[in-house]
Amino acid sequence: MISTVPNRQRSNRNRAFPLLVIEDNKDHQLLIGYSLRAKIPLAQPVFASSVTEALTHLKITFDKQEDFPQLVLLDLYLPDPSLGWKLLKDIRTRYPRLPVIILSSHQDEAVVETAYELGAHSFINKPMDLDEWEHYFRVLNDYWLGTVTLPSKS
Repeated sequence: MISTVPNRQRSNRNRAFPLLVIEDNKDHQLLIGYSLRAKIPLAQPVFASSVTEALTHLKITFDKQEDFPQLVLLDLYLPDPSLGWKLLKDIRTRYPRLPVIILSSHQDEAVVETAYELGAHSFINKPMDLDEWEHYFRVLNDYWLGTVTLPSKS
């Protein structure tokens, strides 16, 4: 018989969860940070405001094999979308096992399609208020930490 109960031993729920948030908007960083602390207590977010900061963090943590993110949240508009697209391509090339979730205020179907074509694992429209951010992170917690099994090192 197939069990519908998740195997908690294989989940990520009981261990620290390093993640990289690439977001240039300081107000969004505050909302994301607050919501993460409220809904994913084991999250260890690092915020990068630029492509350079993000790639530097990934390289250092990958080389040290310490605190390498298990998930990336990427705002495509940094503020120029060409920077976000380039960063997504770089991450997919250098760290192909690292899951990337795109955060965007733009709901254009072509943007969504391009994100998936370039290797994004999910595309999320940015929430508009704190309650929506908290709901988003509650769902993210249930799925990425409670349901899927992520590699311990990428």
